[in-house]
Amino acid sequence: MALILIIGWTIIFIVVVSYKRFKANRINQAAENAFWNRENAANSTRKQDISHLDYIQFSNVTLPFALFRDDILKECEQQVLTLKEKKILNLTGISNTDLKLKYGPANLPLLTQYDQNFTLLVRTLNTWGQRLNELNHPEEAVSVLAFAVSIGSDIKATWQLLAKLYAQSGETEKLKALKPSAQALNSLSKTPILNTLDSYLGTLP
Repeated sequence: MALILIIGWTIIFIVVVSYKRFKANRINQAAENAFWNRENAANSTRKQDISHLDYIQFSNVTLPFALFRDDILKECEQQVLTLKEKKILNLTGISNTDLKLKYGPANLPLLTQYDQNFTLLVRTLNTWGQRLNELNHPEEAVSVLAFAVSIGSDIKATWQLLAKLYAQSGETEKLKALKPSAQALNSLSKTPILNTLDSYLGTLP
């Protein structure tokens, strides 16, 4: 009797496992088919005009160039000045397939370069702002970090230091205004950044 029960439960177990595996395979196959259908459609998209996109602009932006003598600051400043002459796009969180679907595969190399320019820019701005703060120039650090945030940087350290400097200077409204900007991020860093901001906002009276 015990042997029969064991055999029966073994058969049930095998059936259940087989069904779950079959179901998982069907889901994976459907996902793979959907991916390749989108990819084929993307590769067939005609080239679109990308001249109207939301390129990063430096007009009306005041950054602390050549104010202090420091090798790291000089390197950051030169990098930003070089990037100012290039096209820069924040495409964080947008897949290559989505870019091809919207703008055509012919534009992908350019869009990739513009996005790489953005990544280099926000990393440079973060280094620049951090170094200014290390050298005890908080106001100048804020100007650099605030610009990085305004263009959609998803570097947590940028947001963290900017929030800290706002809190230290008593600029409560500017600190509060960071949260809506962070909520608009299209990045995996969004939640950690929001958590960081909440930790500073939680100390406000």
